Amino acid sequence: MRKAQKSSNSATNRVAIYIRVSTERDSQKNSLENQESYLTHIAVSNGWEVYKVYTDDGISGARIMNRSGLQCLMADARKKKFNIVLAKSVSRLGRNTIECLKTAFEIESELSIRLVLPEDNHDTLTNTSRLNFQLRAILAEEESAKMATRIKHGYRASAQRGKLNASRPPFGYKAENGALVLHEVYSPIVRDIFNLYLYEGWGFFKIKSYLTDKGIPTPRTVTGFKNAGKLWHESSIRLILENPSYTGNSYFHREETVDFITKKRRQVEPERQIVLENTHPAIITMDEHLAVLKRISAKGANKSNGQESLFAHIAVCADCGHGMLHRKDRGDKANGGAYVCGGYVKNTSKYCSSHLINTHELLIIVKNDLQELITNHIKLEKAYKAACGLVESAQDKHSAQLKRVLRRLAQLQNEFQKLFQAYSQNVISLEQFQKQNTLIIAEQNSLNQQKADLDKQIGEQFDMDEKLKDFKKQLNKIARLDIENEQVLKVVIHKLVQKVEISRDGSVQKIHYNFMNPLSEGA
Repeated sequence: MRKAQKSSNSATNRVAIYIRVSTERDSQKNSLENQESYLTHIAVSNGWEVYKVYTDDGISGARIMNRSGLQCLMADARKKKFNIVLAKSVSRLGRNTIECLKTAFEIESELSIRLVLPEDNHDTLTNTSRLNFQLRAILAEEESAKMATRIKHGYRASAQRGKLNASRPPFGYKAENGALVLHEVYSPIVRDIFNLYLYEGWGFFKIKSYLTDKGIPTPRTVTGFKNAGKLWHESSIRLILENPSYTGNSYFHREETVDFITKKRRQVEPERQIVLENTHPAIITMDEHLAVLKRISAKGANKSNGQESLFAHIAVCADCGHGMLHRKDRGDKANGGAYVCGGYVKNTSKYCSSHLINTHELLIIVKNDLQELITNHIKLEKAYKAACGLVESAQDKHSAQLKRVLRRLAQLQNEFQKLFQAYSQNVISLEQFQKQNTLIIAEQNSLNQQKADLDKQIGEQFDMDEKLKDFKKQLNKIARLDIENEQVLKVVIHKLVQKVEISRDGSVQKIHYNFMNPLSEGA
């Protein structure tokens, strides 16, 4: 093992310290302070300048995407703001083996930054094998999995004792000394929701509009979510109405985590759930709860007669992106009604405008556009052939460029292996190795970017070629169709039309087809 070489110029040794704890408990807060103090002492002892301390407080190490501190560190590393990364151990870097190895590889191999993990005796300058790091990463993930299992069993045991585990009580309750009690402000709101739905016959939409207009805070707002909105949603009303906790009984272990890394959850079978009766004040009776579930189920069964409007899932609002909803009682009622913005229907004019367009007007516009495709058959055929020629020429050019890039990348890999062998045999110094390796990495990065660009261009060209072939097939089909026939027209629209964007003034902004139209691409 080669001893770490210290630079005489301490200014060149700028260190980024990374610290992380997985929960927000006070004991973990102390751990953060201890980690920072411990690592700062190591940096000072080695004469390193601390560039910045990156922190992830109360964040699991299972997924890097959730850790803003580590993401910020990696972003600064790519900008070469420091040349050493210092963390307590492999487990602090992460508990997902694959992500941990990828992070370390980018730091050490791609960015040529020294990684020091004192608790696991890992230092880029002294470690000639990756085996120790890999074993530590695997052990960190295994320990995290065991911890998740212990927590799950602990929750279940607490539930059997009747102890409240939920960090956020149901809307209308608050937690006091591990138990649920009525919230003096919001429990009457919950009672109103059940009264309006069960006894007044109101639907989800009417109830959520009523609560929004009255300025009642949403459940996410009350529980302190950072991204909580002011608008109530029908889904929020449904969740409250279906929640059995309002009967005064406690239902534990209704869901469980399947994978501690992805955090994917699943419903637990009823026989494995834990139900404790009369654990907190009830807002509704069990009979009311069952009556609500029955009404929701009945409304769901009768919601659709199986017949959809002609432009269902096709007509969309050009401004908010919601689907246009067909309403027979709007617009020209005698000729099939009209289509209205779904965002406007669900959230009123505070969200979007109606974008109303009469059904028969929309039908005429789409029919005319299809007819133009049919009548321009010859022109489109010429455009198809011209586009095919351009695609074939571009594919040949980019394929040749890609071969040259791949050949040079293979040469650089061989050069690196020879360089590493020379360093391992003490033929060249560490400084010489780093200097040459930096040049190799720079060229590899440039070539890899070229490769990615060429792969993308070739993929797009292949995709375009496939679309052109599909376009020709569809072209031959629609040329033979009688779109005046209503049944044929319906099939054509749903097969060929991807979406129709409706503008604020009720006009058609653009028609998107499921196949590529060379004319629309400027061919």
